[in-house]
Amino acid sequence: MRQPITFVHGNLVFGAGGADDAWALYRLTTRSYAGLTSARKRELLGEIAGFAYTIAADFQILRVSRSTSVEDYADMAYGLADAPEPESALLDRMVSAQRARVSLLASVTPEVFLAVALRAEPARDLRASVSRALGLRDPRALTARAMAKLIQEESKVHARVADFLDCERATTGDLQWLVRRAFCRGLGEPESDPRWLPQALVLDSDDEDGGWRFEPLESDILRLFDAPIEVGARALVTHSELGETHQAFLAIGALPETVAFPGSQAELLFAPLEALPFPVDAVFTAQWLANDRAVALTRRRLVDADNVFAEEQDGHHGATALTAARPAVARELEEYLTSSERPPLLRSTISLAVSASTSDELEHAVERVRAQYAPITLHRPAGSQLELFTTHLPGQRAGTRAYEDVLLCEQLGAMVPTATHQVGSDCGFYIGATLTGAPHPVLMDLTEAPRTSRPPAMLCSGTLGSGKTLAAELLALQAFAAGSRVVSVDPKGDHRLDAVVDPEDVEHISLSPDPEFRGLLDPLRIGPQDTRTDLAYGFLIDILPSPVPASWQTEIRRAVDVVGESLLASCAEVVDRLINGRDDATEAGRALETYAQGGLLRLAFAEADSPTRPALAKRLTVLRIANLVLPLPGTPRAEISSDERTGQALLRLLATYATHLMASDTSRHKVLLFDEAWMLLGDAAGRALVQRINRLCRSQNATPILATQALADVGDLDNLLGALFCFGVETDHEARQVLDLLGLDPEDAPLRSRLQSFRRGRCLMRDYEGRVGAVQIDLADQDLLDVLDTSPAHARG
Repeated sequence: MRQPITFVHGNLVFGAGGADDAWALYRLTTRSYAGLTSARKRELLGEIAGFAYTIAADFQILRVSRSTSVEDYADMAYGLADAPEPESALLDRMVSAQRARVSLLASVTPEVFLAVALRAEPARDLRASVSRALGLRDPRALTARAMAKLIQEESKVHARVADFLDCERATTGDLQWLVRRAFCRGLGEPESDPRWLPQALVLDSDDEDGGWRFEPLESDILRLFDAPIEVGARALVTHSELGETHQAFLAIGALPETVAFPGSQAELLFAPLEALPFPVDAVFTAQWLANDRAVALTRRRLVDADNVFAEEQDGHHGATALTAARPAVARELEEYLTSSERPPLLRSTISLAVSASTSDELEHAVERVRAQYAPITLHRPAGSQLELFTTHLPGQRAGTRAYEDVLLCEQLGAMVPTATHQVGSDCGFYIGATLTGAPHPVLMDLTEAPRTSRPPAMLCSGTLGSGKTLAAELLALQAFAAGSRVVSVDPKGDHRLDAVVDPEDVEHISLSPDPEFRGLLDPLRIGPQDTRTDLAYGFLIDILPSPVPASWQTEIRRAVDVVGESLLASCAEVVDRLINGRDDATEAGRALETYAQGGLLRLAFAEADSPTRPALAKRLTVLRIANLVLPLPGTPRAEISSDERTGQALLRLLATYATHLMASDTSRHKVLLFDEAWMLLGDAAGRALVQRINRLCRSQNATPILATQALADVGDLDNLLGALFCFGVETDHEARQVLDLLGLDPEDAPLRSRLQSFRRGRCLMRDYEGRVGAVQIDLADQDLLDVLDTSPAHARG
């Protein structure tokens, strides 16, 4: 095998053609696809087609699979532990159960790379061949000036690619991984050298270009190709450090003249690959044909189609339907190419790499792949397997031209190579598996949002018994096991985290009207310095019957602002100031005094000698309020009773109090688990509170997990929430709300029906990257499930 890669510099890859065969390598961001509206799927098609239309260069798209072994998962899980206080026994128990689950799943992640040729295909004339043979056209002859030109050209290419696709420049580590994994495909991840960096000698240049020239050290590149290859007629056997892997390479044959998009027959670089239970790599190579060449080629094909039709028409049986249709198709293509847009064409090949540990397993896998792509024919070229193996390396052109096809840019877009069902964090704890396509592990890292400056709030929504509370507790428990501090706000009293962890790590705060708790939730005491007056004003208005006179609102606002200037201010002082005022102020004060003297509302009106609560003393704090009465979700404010109004206002203060307790030690990650979160999402005041909680949690290295049975108006929620777990719903209207919030198609009737059928931990999940997928939440530990699950169905079982 001729050395397919001769030098690497940054994200520049020099192919077998040396200096005339330079490519720029990029990593493309994958996009969640299932459930997107037809319009958004067409937008994705348009982005890919737009790139192909404007790039004006040959290119190669590699869709490959990165695998995670059970050992790698365990190392990663333990690596998430936040020293010095991980809950070792609980962490060991959870990781052990999760290892068993991960081992049963195809733990692979699709990754997509794009290589763009910086120069046209190397010349094939005699002079160029002699120059390359003499070493005059490879990187040895690459001067500093020529390298600078390539770097400048790469910058232009990067800008063109970034106009359409979310991309980043690949690293030498990416290049090393792409090459090494080709020799152990199907066996696991190769060992990479973190210090590997191709070197070159810098020598004086005596050519007319002047400057310096680079002479690469061949051993640096050859080190990547140190695995022997046995070449068979229709398969290869590579001998890597991980063992022998049997590989077969399939070329996609003729494509249908017309296909429906969206649809699996069009989505050739996504749907069939995701449906298979084992990883298959794919490569798309394209020679970019400018419009004038494309028109000439089409006209030659039009002549051929007319001639074949005429010959068959004069035969005994006449022309076949396919032959009769080809002239019309060719004329349509000619009309398309001669339009004002002057589009290009792509001379393309698509190749698939299938691997297995034995030859028998390989043959079985090949048949599975062929069945998945049917009715499209997959060829297994004899004698061309090594050339196709090389085609799957970065910076390569088609290994064989026998299976070329000329495609429109839109046809490539319809293949959606960047689409994925993958969802979740790149590294994190196992929380479940995908439900669409082959099942893959779903990982989640609660520290991701605070680390990446995204909205940290996570939402778990769904009807009773759908699994939302269990999922929220699982997320909080995993963070606790890794060393995070957890505050659980439990209005209903059904959280069971304290039954799982060591009692020495738990403190319970059960708030009641008793004098010892008076003023503990006073918004002027627990609110952040810059927002506490707004919090106090909103609370005082909320506990009054609706509608609150405008004059009262003005007096309350004025009193809160004046009293709030003192560091030891309290709502009791606000009431005193109002009572000692005039007219409307006095009336408002008397009304508030009536509420402040009774029941649970004493919690919000501190006096001078009211106790204050220190910051967290234990790793898990459970907050409850005795006898809290809450309105039903969706109840209009005018119909809410006095007790329900009190419960709603106190629950919002409880959320603020929980963040107040977490204010110390920003170096340690913290989790706020808040049930009945619809109280925070149902109106503008509640959403403003969630916004404040988000801001505080970002600065305090914390993640709020909000659990709710009902979703209010979803229009203003998207910017408040990072990750979403949307479990089953009861009505079609609720299903539309959920799909709208997730950015999916509310008009997709099958998806709405599926969402209504979700129970027992099935949900649609949106991760911090915006990817959406159907997921089965899985605790992996039956004993843990028995403790945490309090649903009636589970209790009956």
